[in-house]
Amino acid sequence: MRDAREQLLDAAERILLREGPSALTSRAVTTEAGVAKGVLHRHFADFDAFLAELVLDRVARVDTQAAALRGSAGTGTVADNLTGALMALFGSVAVAIVGLITFRDDLRARLRQAGLAGVPVLA
Repeated sequence: MRDAREQLLDAAERILLREGPSALTSRAVTTEAGVAKGVLHRHFADFDAFLAELVLDRVARVDTQAAALRGSAGTGTVADNLTGALMALFGSVAVAIVGLITFRDDLRARLRQAGLAGVPVLA
């Protein structure tokens, strides 16, 4: 079995992309991941801690994409590099995360506690 944390995060991303933030519940995530509900609570203090981890993990992925874009300077064309970066950003979970953050007050509080101000994906 894959790492349970990653399996849960991937399941949450699929739900978020397919059905939006209102469909993201602990039961929906564990069902999508094909694991018992207790697995989520074994790895995370509560559902908002899980969602904060999801956001932080996906924001880190966007940061990796940004670093790749900076690394592409001097290769290809500017238009091609920017097109690729924008397609990756707006075709990914990043846009859905904005909705998730605005949808859940407790999640915003957790992210502030983690030192993030505003909507991390937009920053």
